[in-house]
Amino acid sequence: MFAETLDDICARLDPYLELPLACVMFAADGTRTAALLDRVSYAGPALFALQVAQYRLLDSWGVLPDVVYGQAAGRMAAAYAAGVFCLADACHAVGTLARLLGALPDPAPGCPGTDGILGAYGRTLATLHPRAPRLPLVCDFAARPVGAETAEPGFWVRRTPLRFADTAGVLHRDGVRTWLELGAGDVLVHLLPHCLPAAAVSAFALSRDWPVLRTGPDKDCGAGQR
Repeated sequence: MFAETLDDICARLDPYLELPLACVMFAADGTRTAALLDRVSYAGPALFALQVAQYRLLDSWGVLPDVVYGQAAGRMAAAYAAGVFCLADACHAVGTLARLLGALPDPAPGCPGTDGILGAYGRTLATLHPRAPRLPLVCDFAARPVGAETAEPGFWVRRTPLRFADTAGVLHRDGVRTWLELGAGDVLVHLLPHCLPAAAVSAFALSRDWPVLRTGPDKDCGAGQR
Protein backbone atom coordinates (compact mmCIF):
# COMPACT_ATOMS: atom_id res chain seq x y z
CA MET A 1 0.00 0.00 0.00
CA PHE A 2 2.78 2.45 0.91
CA ALA A 3 4.80 1.92 -2.28
CA GLU A 4 1.72 1.91 -4.50
CA THR A 5 0.43 5.16 -3.03
CA LEU A 6 3.82 6.85 -3.09
CA ASP A 7 4.40 5.91 -6.73
CA ASP A 8 0.92 7.16 -7.67
CA ILE A 9 1.42 10.53 -5.98
CA CYS A 10 4.90 10.99 -7.41
CA ALA A 11 3.54 10.32 -10.90
CA ARG A 12 0.82 12.92 -10.34
CA LEU A 13 3.36 15.52 -9.17
CA ASP A 14 6.08 14.85 -11.76
CA PRO A 15 4.54 17.13 -14.43
CA TYR A 16 5.09 20.11 -12.11
CA LEU A 17 8.78 19.35 -11.47
CA GLU A 18 11.97 19.30 -13.52
CA LEU A 19 13.09 15.89 -12.21
CA PRO A 20 10.91 12.92 -11.24
CA LEU A 21 10.03 13.27 -7.56
CA ALA A 22 10.84 9.64 -6.68
CA CYS A 23 14.32 10.04 -8.15
CA VAL A 24 14.92 13.00 -5.85
CA MET A 25 13.43 11.33 -2.78
CA PHE A 26 15.50 8.17 -3.21
CA ALA A 27 18.71 9.74 -4.53
CA ALA A 28 21.94 8.65 -2.87
CA ASP A 29 23.07 10.86 -0.01
CA GLY A 30 25.55 13.52 -1.02
CA THR A 31 24.45 13.74 -4.65
CA ARG A 32 23.23 16.89 -6.32
CA THR A 33 19.89 15.20 -6.89
CA ALA A 34 19.48 14.45 -3.19
CA ALA A 35 20.34 18.08 -2.41
CA LEU A 36 17.22 19.17 -4.28
CA LEU A 37 15.22 18.16 -1.20
CA ASP A 38 16.65 21.25 0.45
CA ARG A 39 14.62 23.33 -2.00
CA VAL A 40 11.06 24.09 -0.96
CA SER A 41 9.89 23.31 -4.51
CA TYR A 42 10.86 19.66 -3.96
CA ALA A 43 10.60 19.40 -0.18
CA GLY A 44 6.90 20.30 -0.15
CA PRO A 45 5.83 17.70 -2.73
CA ALA A 46 8.09 15.06 -1.15
CA LEU A 47 6.62 15.64 2.30
CA PHE A 48 3.07 15.53 0.93
CA ALA A 49 3.73 12.28 -0.94
CA LEU A 50 5.37 10.67 2.08
CA GLN A 51 2.71 11.73 4.57
CA VAL A 52 -0.21 10.61 2.40
CA ALA A 53 1.47 7.27 1.66
CA GLN A 54 2.05 6.74 5.38
CA TYR A 55 -1.54 7.71 6.14
CA ARG A 56 -2.90 5.29 3.54
CA LEU A 57 -0.74 2.49 4.94
CA LEU A 58 -2.01 3.09 8.47
CA ASP A 59 -5.58 3.31 7.17
CA SER A 60 -5.17 -0.09 5.46
CA TRP A 61 -4.18 -1.50 8.86
CA GLY A 62 -7.26 -0.04 10.51
CA VAL A 63 -5.35 2.70 12.34
CA LEU A 64 -7.71 5.67 12.11
CA PRO A 65 -7.28 9.12 13.68
CA ASP A 66 -9.87 10.88 15.80
CA VAL A 67 -8.49 14.25 14.67
CA VAL A 68 -5.89 15.39 12.13
CA TYR A 69 -3.52 18.33 12.28
CA GLY A 70 -1.20 19.62 9.59
CA GLN A 71 1.41 22.31 10.06
CA ALA A 72 2.92 24.42 7.29
CA ALA A 73 3.87 22.07 4.43
CA GLY A 74 1.86 19.27 6.05
CA ARG A 75 -1.38 21.23 5.90
CA MET A 76 -2.50 19.85 2.53
CA ALA A 77 -1.80 16.24 3.56
CA ALA A 78 -3.96 16.78 6.64
CA ALA A 79 -6.70 18.29 4.47
CA TYR A 80 -6.60 15.22 2.23
CA ALA A 81 -6.76 12.88 5.23
CA ALA A 82 -9.74 14.82 6.58
CA GLY A 83 -11.55 14.49 3.25
CA VAL A 84 -11.45 18.16 2.29
CA PHE A 85 -9.69 17.50 -1.02
CA CYS A 86 -9.63 14.42 -3.22
CA LEU A 87 -6.17 13.17 -4.13
CA ALA A 88 -6.26 14.70 -7.62
CA ASP A 89 -7.13 18.15 -6.27
CA ALA A 90 -4.61 17.96 -3.44
CA CYS A 91 -1.84 16.96 -5.86
CA HIS A 92 -2.78 19.79 -8.21
CA ALA A 93 -2.58 22.28 -5.34
CA VAL A 94 0.76 20.94 -4.08
CA GLY A 95 2.23 20.74 -7.57
CA THR A 96 1.11 24.24 -8.53
CA LEU A 97 2.60 25.73 -5.38
CA ALA A 98 5.86 23.87 -6.00
CA ARG A 99 6.04 25.20 -9.56
CA LEU A 100 5.36 28.76 -8.40
CA LEU A 101 7.97 28.57 -5.64
CA GLY A 102 10.48 26.95 -7.98
CA ALA A 103 10.27 29.97 -10.28
CA LEU A 104 11.50 32.28 -7.52
CA PRO A 105 15.25 32.90 -7.10
CA ASP A 106 14.90 32.60 -3.30
CA PRO A 107 11.59 30.98 -2.31
CA ALA A 108 12.13 31.36 1.41
CA PRO A 109 9.15 32.62 3.42
CA GLY A 110 9.00 36.39 3.37
CA CYS A 111 11.41 36.83 0.47
CA PRO A 112 10.52 39.32 -2.28
CA GLY A 113 8.13 37.68 -4.72
CA THR A 114 6.62 35.16 -2.31
CA ASP A 115 3.60 37.36 -1.68
CA GLY A 116 3.11 37.71 -5.41
CA ILE A 117 2.56 33.99 -5.93
CA LEU A 118 -0.28 33.81 -3.42
CA GLY A 119 -2.72 35.30 -5.90
CA ALA A 120 -1.85 32.73 -8.54
CA TYR A 121 -2.05 29.94 -5.99
CA GLY A 122 -5.41 31.22 -4.78
CA ARG A 123 -6.75 31.18 -8.33
CA THR A 124 -5.72 27.55 -8.64
CA LEU A 125 -7.42 26.70 -5.36
CA ALA A 126 -10.60 28.38 -6.62
CA THR A 127 -10.82 25.72 -9.37
CA LEU A 128 -10.81 22.83 -6.88
CA HIS A 129 -13.78 21.14 -5.25
CA PRO A 130 -13.30 21.11 -1.47
CA ARG A 131 -15.74 19.40 0.85
CA ALA A 132 -16.49 19.80 4.53
CA PRO A 133 -14.01 17.79 6.64
CA ARG A 134 -15.25 14.27 7.43
CA LEU A 135 -12.74 14.08 10.28
CA PRO A 136 -12.02 16.88 12.75
CA LEU A 137 -9.33 19.03 11.10
CA VAL A 138 -7.41 21.44 13.28
CA CYS A 139 -5.97 24.53 11.64
CA ASP A 140 -2.30 25.23 12.34
CA PHE A 141 -2.70 29.00 12.56
CA ALA A 142 -6.07 29.26 14.33
CA ALA A 143 -5.54 26.50 16.92
CA ARG A 144 -9.09 25.23 16.51
CA PRO A 145 -11.13 22.81 14.41
CA VAL A 146 -12.21 24.22 11.06
CA GLY A 147 -15.24 23.56 8.91
CA ALA A 148 -16.97 25.42 6.09
CA GLU A 149 -14.15 27.97 5.80
CA THR A 150 -11.96 25.32 4.16
CA ALA A 151 -14.04 25.81 1.00
CA GLU A 152 -12.71 29.37 0.63
CA PRO A 153 -9.47 29.67 -1.41
CA GLY A 154 -8.30 32.48 0.85
CA PHE A 155 -8.25 30.10 3.80
CA TRP A 156 -5.27 28.22 2.33
CA VAL A 157 -3.14 31.25 1.46
CA ARG A 158 -3.11 33.04 4.80
CA ARG A 159 0.25 34.26 6.06
CA THR A 160 -0.12 34.04 9.83
CA PRO A 161 2.11 32.67 12.61
CA LEU A 162 1.82 28.98 13.45
CA ARG A 163 0.36 28.22 16.87
CA PHE A 164 1.44 24.69 17.70
CA ALA A 165 1.60 25.22 21.47
CA ASP A 166 -1.94 26.63 21.50
CA THR A 167 -3.12 23.79 19.27
CA ALA A 168 -1.57 21.17 21.55
CA GLY A 169 -3.37 22.71 24.51
CA VAL A 170 -6.72 22.76 22.70
CA LEU A 171 -6.42 19.13 21.61
CA HIS A 172 -5.36 18.07 25.09
CA ARG A 173 -8.42 19.76 26.58
CA ASP A 174 -10.53 17.92 23.99
CA GLY A 175 -9.19 14.58 25.21
CA VAL A 176 -6.35 13.84 22.79
CA ARG A 177 -3.70 11.81 24.59
CA THR A 178 -1.92 9.91 21.83
CA TRP A 179 -0.12 11.65 18.98
CA LEU A 180 1.38 10.07 15.86
CA GLU A 181 3.53 12.27 13.64
CA LEU A 182 3.69 11.39 9.95
CA GLY A 183 6.56 12.50 7.76
CA ALA A 184 10.31 12.07 7.63
CA GLY A 185 11.13 13.17 11.17
CA ASP A 186 9.88 13.85 14.65
CA VAL A 187 9.97 17.62 15.07
CA LEU A 188 6.50 18.02 16.56
CA VAL A 189 6.87 14.99 18.81
CA HIS A 190 9.89 16.65 20.40
CA LEU A 191 8.00 19.92 20.80
CA LEU A 192 5.10 18.35 22.69
CA PRO A 193 6.91 18.01 26.06
CA HIS A 194 7.51 21.77 25.93
CA CYS A 195 3.79 22.39 25.40
CA LEU A 196 2.18 19.83 27.71
CA PRO A 197 3.16 17.95 30.86
CA ALA A 198 5.33 14.99 29.85
CA ALA A 199 2.99 12.51 31.53
CA ALA A 200 -0.06 13.93 29.76
CA VAL A 201 0.52 12.41 26.32
CA SER A 202 2.02 9.49 24.45
CA ALA A 203 3.73 10.72 21.30
CA PHE A 204 5.23 8.70 18.49
CA ALA A 205 6.77 9.41 15.09
CA LEU A 206 7.22 7.06 12.17
CA SER A 207 10.81 5.94 11.65
CA ARG A 208 13.29 8.04 9.75
CA ASP A 209 14.05 4.83 7.85
CA TRP A 210 10.91 5.19 5.75
CA PRO A 211 12.81 4.43 2.48
CA VAL A 212 12.93 0.75 3.49
CA LEU A 213 9.19 0.65 2.80
CA ARG A 214 10.01 1.10 -0.87
CA THR A 215 13.01 -0.23 -2.76
CA GLY A 216 13.32 2.87 -4.92
CA PRO A 217 12.20 4.03 -8.36
CA ASP A 218 12.18 1.56 -11.21
CA LYS A 219 12.66 4.24 -13.83
CA ASP A 220 15.96 5.66 -15.02
CA CYS A 221 16.51 8.90 -13.17
CA GLY A 222 18.87 10.21 -15.81
CA ALA A 223 22.10 12.12 -15.47
CA GLY A 224 20.76 14.40 -12.76
CA GLN A 225 21.69 11.96 -9.97
CA ARG A 226 25.35 12.75 -9.35
